[in-house]
Amino acid sequence: MLRELVFAPVAKELAEVERRIQARISSRADLISEVTTYVLGSGGKRVRPALLLLSTRVCECEGGERAVDLAVVAEFMHVATLIHDDIIDNAQKRRGQPSAHARWGPHVSVLAGDFLYSHSILRLVSDGDFRILKAFADATVAMTEGEILELKWHRNPDILYEDYLMVITCKTAALFSAACRTGALIAGVDETRVEALTEFGLNLGIGFQLVDDALDFAASEEVLGKPVGNDLLEGKVTYPLIHVLHRDRSPKRDEIRRLLCDGQVGEAEVETIRRYVTEGGGVDATVEEARRHVGKAREQLVPFADTAARRSLEMLVDFIAERKW
Repeated sequence: MLRELVFAPVAKELAEVERRIQARISSRADLISEVTTYVLGSGGKRVRPALLLLSTRVCECEGGERAVDLAVVAEFMHVATLIHDDIIDNAQKRRGQPSAHARWGPHVSVLAGDFLYSHSILRLVSDGDFRILKAFADATVAMTEGEILELKWHRNPDILYEDYLMVITCKTAALFSAACRTGALIAGVDETRVEALTEFGLNLGIGFQLVDDALDFAASEEVLGKPVGNDLLEGKVTYPLIHVLHRDRSPKRDEIRRLLCDGQVGEAEVETIRRYVTEGGGVDATVEEARRHVGKAREQLVPFADTAARRSLEMLVDFIAERKW
C-alpha cells in the first residue's frame, strides 16, 4: 500500500532506484560484493530514496537521472548504518533474516558498511554539487555522533528525553533531512523552500523513530522483522521507557532500574518491562510525541503548491504517525 499510494508520483523513478540497488556492485574483493548484494537485496521500505524523489517533485522539478542516482546514495548510506548498527548491537536478525553480522561476522561486515559509504562518496563527488555533498557529509557525521551518544547512555535509566531526542535526531532524522534537502537542491528552488524541506525531513525522521520505539514494545516479530523488545535486550533505553521511568514512583520502577543497570535483561525480563511500559502509558505517550513531530513536518509543506507530490508527502506524514510496521 505504501509504495502504491504514497509513492505513486515517483513510482517510475523509484522502480529504477530499486533496480540499481539490486544490481551487484562491482568490487575487486568478491566477498564485499556478496555481502552488499545480500544486504541490499533483503528488502526495505526505501523511505529515504522516496523522500528525495518526492522532495524534488514537490518543487515542480522532474529530477531525472540525477535524482535517481542520488536517491540510490541515500539508500546506500542508510544500509551502511544498518550494517554497522548490527555489529555494535550484536544483532542476529535484520528484516526477518540473518544479519550480515550473523552470517559473515563483524570484520567482513564493518568493511562492507565502509564500502557502501565510500561508494556513496564516489557518486556524490561525480555529481559535483558541493552543497549536496555537504548535506550527506553532515548527515554522516551526525549519524556517527548519534551512535556514540547512544553508547554513552547504554543501560542508563537516568537518560532524559532531551538526551534521547538528540540521539534519534542524529541517528535517524539527519539522513531523512539530508534526502529532503537534496531533493530541493536538485530542483534549484529558493533558500526558504530548501530550508522548509530540510526541516520537514528532520521532523519526519524524529517522528518515524519515535513510532519505531513504540512498536518495539507493542508490535510482533512478524511485523518488525526482528525480535520485539530488541532495544531492551541491547541495553537501549528508548522514549516509551523513559516516559514511564520519569513519572513512576512505585517499587516496580526501582526493580526495572536495577535490571537495566545490572544488564540483567533477558527474554523474561523483556516481557516484564514491556507490560510495565504499556500499562504505564509509555507507548501511547510515544505515539503522541511522534504525532507532534510529524505535525511540525506537515507545517513545512505550506510554501509548496497543492500537487500530487505534496499530497503524497502529506500522506506519508499520516502513514508514519499510524504505521504498524
